[in-house]
Amino acid sequence: MTPFRRIKALVDTSAWILIAPSLIALFFIDQSMLATLVQWLVFAPVLAGVAVIVSRVVFPQIHLTELVTETIRGNRAAATLAASLVIFVAILVLALVIWARA
Repeated sequence: MTPFRRIKALVDTSAWILIAPSLIALFFIDQSMLATLVQWLVFAPVLAGVAVIVSRVVFPQIHLTELVTETIRGNRAAATLAASLVIFVAILVLALVIWARA
């Protein structure tokens, strides 16, 4: 995966068609909520990055790219392990969000 794919996701027209009208409405309805949303959107990549680092420290022998390749070939064990890693990172992100709110 090239870095440009990740950057390209930031300018996805479909996503912005959903986001922009809601942001404009939120600006007129509740500016403090909009400010909170923007703060969390800035903070979310930090939490996601920390979760990725923790998962790589805890499971250094697991490489998600290899698991996905094996999954495409029909390896169910690789699919199970990939799903488990994704669930682990998701729970970790949730835990970090709850911790950050405390």
